[in-house]
Amino acid sequence: MIRSSCSILKRAKQGGITLLLHSTHLYKNLPHILADGRIHTARELIEKHGHEHAARFLHDPHRYEQFAVGLDYINCSLTVPNAELLYHRSKSDWKADWVHLTLDLSRLNHAETLFSPVSAAAEYGKYLQNGRDGFQAMFADVVHDFTRENLPQGEPTHPQAEVLIKGPVLLKDVHAVLVPSRDVGQEVSRLCERHHISLSVEITPHLFAWPARLVKHR
Repeated sequence: MIRSSCSILKRAKQGGITLLLHSTHLYKNLPHILADGRIHTARELIEKHGHEHAARFLHDPHRYEQFAVGLDYINCSLTVPNAELLYHRSKSDWKADWVHLTLDLSRLNHAETLFSPVSAAAEYGKYLQNGRDGFQAMFADVVHDFTRENLPQGEPTHPQAEVLIKGPVLLKDVHAVLVPSRDVGQEVSRLCERHHISLSVEITPHLFAWPARLVKHR
C-alpha cells in the first residue's frame, strides 16, 4: 500500500518503474511532433486539421466519441508499451511503424494525471482515477482476468493499462526516442536533424517484442 506521505513518483521508483512511454507513429506523427515541438492532444489535432484529416494522426478517432476526457490528454504506458493496441492500429509491421518517447516520471505526481488499470477508454473512461488510488489500481492482483503471476514488479497487471498525461507535452520534456532497430534509429536521427532537434535515440528491441503473456489472447 502507498502511505499518505509517499508520493506516486517515490512509489513508482520503489516498484522498479523507470519508463513512462508515449508511443507514436514513426511516419504519420513523429515528423509533425518534431516540426511543432510538442506532442499534441487529440483536441489540438482536431482543431488544427478538422475531424476528417485529424483521423490520420489519431489512429483511432472513434476512441474519443464517448471518451471526451481523453481529448485533452496524452496516452502513455508504464514500463512496457501497449503492444496489443499498437498491433491493432498498425497497417503493416507494427515493430517498424512505431517508436516510444520517454517522458519524465515526475509527471506521475501531477494532480491532473489520470490512471486506468485497463484501457483508459474502456466503458467511456469508467476506470479512470487520479492520485495514489488510481496508480495503485494498475497493480492490483487481478485485473479483468489478468493476474500478476510471473509479472515483473514494475509492469501493470493488465497489458492495456494506461496513464493519461495532461497535454500538450513539449518536446523539451521528452528524454529519448526508443526504437526497435538501427535502421529505424537512423530514420529518427534523420528526422531530428531535418528539424534541428537534438534527441537521444536508443535501440531497445525488447520493447518491441510481442509479450509472452499475450500469446494466448492474440
